Amino acid sequence: MFDDVFDNVFGETPDRVSPAPRDGARPRVLAVTTLYPNAATPNHGIFVENRLAAYRDFSSADIRVIAPVPWFPFTSRGFGRYGAFARAPRMETRRSFAISHPRYAVIPKIGMALSVETLTTAILHEARRLIAAGWDFDLIDAHYLYPDGVAAVRAARALGKPVFLTARGSDVTQIAHLPRPRRAILEAINRCDGVIAVADALKRDLVALGAPAEKITVLRNGVDLDRFRICDCEAIRSRMNLSGTVLLSAGGLISRKGHDIAISMLREMPDAMLLIAGDGPLRARLSRHAGAEGVAARVRFLGALAHDDLRNVYNAADALVLASSREGWPNVMLEAMACGAPVISSNAGGAAEVIGKCRAGMIVKDRTPGAFAQAATTLLARVGVRVSARAHAERHCWRETASGMAVLFDVARRQNDAEQRVHSAPLRPARRTKPKLLITVDTEEAFDWRRPTGRDHHVCPPEDIDRFQKMCAGFGARPLYFLTHPVLTDSASREYFRALDASDAADFGIHPHGWNTPPLGGFEHPYYSWQSNLPAAVHQAKLATLCAAFDACFGRPPAAHRAGRYGVDESVFADLAAAGLTHDFSPSPGFDFSKDGGPDFSAASNHPFTVNSGERRLLVTPASGACALRGTRHFVSQERQQRRNAHIFAPMRLTCEGTRLEELIALTRRLEADGAPLIVFSLHSTSLTPGANPYAPDLAAVDAITALTRRYLSFFTAEYGSEIIGFGDIGDVCSGRC
Repeated sequence: MFDDVFDNVFGETPDRVSPAPRDGARPRVLAVTTLYPNAATPNHGIFVENRLAAYRDFSSADIRVIAPVPWFPFTSRGFGRYGAFARAPRMETRRSFAISHPRYAVIPKIGMALSVETLTTAILHEARRLIAAGWDFDLIDAHYLYPDGVAAVRAARALGKPVFLTARGSDVTQIAHLPRPRRAILEAINRCDGVIAVADALKRDLVALGAPAEKITVLRNGVDLDRFRICDCEAIRSRMNLSGTVLLSAGGLISRKGHDIAISMLREMPDAMLLIAGDGPLRARLSRHAGAEGVAARVRFLGALAHDDLRNVYNAADALVLASSREGWPNVMLEAMACGAPVISSNAGGAAEVIGKCRAGMIVKDRTPGAFAQAATTLLARVGVRVSARAHAERHCWRETASGMAVLFDVARRQNDAEQRVHSAPLRPARRTKPKLLITVDTEEAFDWRRPTGRDHHVCPPEDIDRFQKMCAGFGARPLYFLTHPVLTDSASREYFRALDASDAADFGIHPHGWNTPPLGGFEHPYYSWQSNLPAAVHQAKLATLCAAFDACFGRPPAAHRAGRYGVDESVFADLAAAGLTHDFSPSPGFDFSKDGGPDFSAASNHPFTVNSGERRLLVTPASGACALRGTRHFVSQERQQRRNAHIFAPMRLTCEGTRLEELIALTRRLEADGAPLIVFSLHSTSLTPGANPYAPDLAAVDAITALTRRYLSFFTAEYGSEIIGFGDIGDVCSGRC
């Protein structure tokens, strides 16, 4: 969602598109998924179409659908599902939705990673075609996390659009347990605007995999109560020539659906017969299994059924048997119950959530034929289960889901619209002298950098900082200390920094650590350590608390800010301006934090820039850095505004932490060659205390950091022949007055 900021400062620009609609305008939503019905496979992903229709009816949204299908050259039915891919039309209309089916390359069984790339290309091409034709959209609604969701996030970021992902089942319970897809899924979750899970069980699974819980909203699938309804079951059974106890097992003929268990349970129920609705690769194997169990005469394979035919089968059945090993939110259960059929299910995915406390459903703990047969006998003996099943289904209409979607999407639209109003402009003054140097210190509590949380932290003694302060004073330097809430509220630190302020020896700003800045509670996942990921209201509340603590310490509001972990974007800039701050020092050129959920500054410029948010203006000065060819001191220009291959180039910040003097000198000369008027040297205060962070494991490391800083400042003031400035001089430097 970076607009002018990307263009002028951070390098790569999202596609130019028309502005997002104003609040209250009819939302435009682009749905993206490979799980979608088409003329060749009308039941494929029908639940996605149903949810979109419910959201449209609730919100009056204008929705279009990109539903890519794998490319295949032959349409013959002899090629099975691949032939069906080829028969899918390029364009079609279903339920008044305009749908396109672009092709993408798939290599069966070995091409999962390739599918992400080809799917991204297909989505981008089609989305750009829609925009060029005059239909721009507010956000992307993507279904199924891999490869669909991963590709949709990449496309959305290229287009500068918000994107929501929906987790639906095997994308979480199966695919996400493979190492490469899991990494891609978690990265996509970090980079998207929100995740919808169709069951609590899927949310729990995602959190266990490492996703932030606060970013996931559970919106369960509903059921079309008009389509799936109670009919004359006796008339249907007569037409289908059915008698006795009729059980139904529905779903694709694949191993995880457990049709073999449903077949085997017939041995325990000699008067029952089983209908199997679905198609798939195990059709012949299941037929042989029925023969081996001696129940072939009581098993009827119905194949894939249209929804109207499926409704009849639900009505004909005395009970639905769902013996799956994995599920998301099994829609088939609610469809059956809406038609009056009670349900016996394994405890897979959201099955227990579907049934709840309904007496017309049972969860079988042991996934065995005997356990299912016993549960079926018990359930079918209950009186009034068909009426109870329908009543339970009626509590799961689509309206609640559609309402939840509308809330999420409307918040994203408003946020995106607000960010569109944040504009930036680079400052490139004619430099008359060499660039000046500003020293900044992230003055923070000691904590576990591997997992920032509100637990197990402490404030280091100010005496450790004082040695650094006195060294800077020897060079006539006024460091700019960015103070966290624990430091501002620590009595010893507060008195020390008040004394520095009174003697006019240093400057001060704020440094929000979301995990230690009140209000606390929730949002402790590392994803939220990037303050740009905090919900707007939470971020604003924390910012207000930190500003109040600064005011209580110094008797004035803060003017300067550096984001915790450099996590800044337009929403943060707008909040800073609204809070009365005038300067930010957060962007970190050369570094890409996006895989961990943070911002991408890999193509950012080192030049200061202004941000205008309404009537307020913010001056942003990056923390100086660039990329060097690995194994060398050859730094490349950040002004080319392009991403670098991480295997070839490594980013480095102008800091005494983990660097050498020769590298600092080379980076300084690179920054001068790029015309930067101001160079920012940065470090963490915890690097001045032995054992307080990874850069300073012991006293020897602290001494080395201090010595390197002294040598660099000596180089800069003597050999290089430039000047160290304070916070109050930044305006003159950035305007070219000095």
